[in-house]
Amino acid sequence: MPTIKPEALRGAVAARKRLLGLDLGSKTIGLALSDTTWRIASPLETIRRRKFSADVDRLFSLVDEHHVGGLVLGLPMNMDGSEGPRCQSTRAFADNIQRQRYIPITFQDERLSTAAVER
Repeated sequence: MPTIKPEALRGAVAARKRLLGLDLGSKTIGLALSDTTWRIASPLETIRRRKFSADVDRLFSLVDEHHVGGLVLGLPMNMDGSEGPRCQSTRAFADNIQRQRYIPITFQDERLSTAAVER
């Protein structure tokens, strides 16, 4: 199944289900869990990356445990709006997740997110 646009996420996720945000890195995956109203997200866990099967097993364990209905993956776009190698890697990760088990997935542009946090 393909990923969906952010504005379509509400219709794709069952009521009262949470969202899980993923910040993919080469060594870790940072996770943040929303409340059931999708107003607040709090840090949940950092997965130390090993191999995809182990990473996705842990991810789906948390999805089930916390009643997650959708994933939001940070998309590390270049400042000019183009997609570099990290974007391709993130999209491939999403595709591989979908091959294991369907869950609605959308992407969030991460440009300037670090600068906003540091302010």
